[in-house]
Amino acid sequence: LAPFCELVGRKVIYTGGYLCFCLCFIGLALGKNMATIICLRACLGLFGCIGTILVGGTFDDMFVADERAIPMALFAYVAILGTVGAPIYAGFIDQAIGWRWIEGIQGLSNVPLLIIIFLFFKETRGGVTLQKRAKSLRKDTGDERWVSKEELEAPGLKDALYNSSVKAIKMLISEPVVFFFGLWISFAWFLTFLFLSVIGITFSHFKHWSEGVAGLPYIA
Repeated sequence: LAPFCELVGRKVIYTGGYLCFCLCFIGLALGKNMATIICLRACLGLFGCIGTILVGGTFDDMFVADERAIPMALFAYVAILGTVGAPIYAGFIDQAIGWRWIEGIQGLSNVPLLIIIFLFFKETRGGVTLQKRAKSLRKDTGDERWVSKEELEAPGLKDALYNSSVKAIKMLISEPVVFFFGLWISFAWFLTFLFLSVIGITFSHFKHWSEGVAGLPYIA
């Protein structure tokens, strides 16, 4: 999804992805079988990962190199905080009104943020802003010489699709550095989420705490 930023800008990808992310929670809350849940969870991960993959580029748009450390540190903190924060309340919701409402409440809580993103989130990619300005000037003046540098250099839709799918998979298979670096990242994330997931299981299964109380150790 990231290469499409070169064509349409970051706002379209962020807002479109987040809209689909919110809609997935409706399906999860209403899903009738495990296949539906697994499929929608996969889609949830696809649309949710936009909030991770574009952050580095967005901060690059917004801050000079010397000012990026604090925003990136805050982003990393919030990303982990969200992961450990959910079990603190989700167990009590499941106990009281059922697991479907975990998905429902999460989906409803995303709606205000979705509205804020649609109304107030501005395009951060300067090249896309220049493209819009050049297009406006061409329309106002009738002079087709008004073009931005990005319009001349940006890849077309076919190239963007190739770079984000075929080329990426080809590099993953043929380049040992890419393969092992990707393997290491996946292993690191696997350990992180395995560790975070097992906390609740440990206290509920071995200590026989209730599901809600078993989530409270995440406060630590």
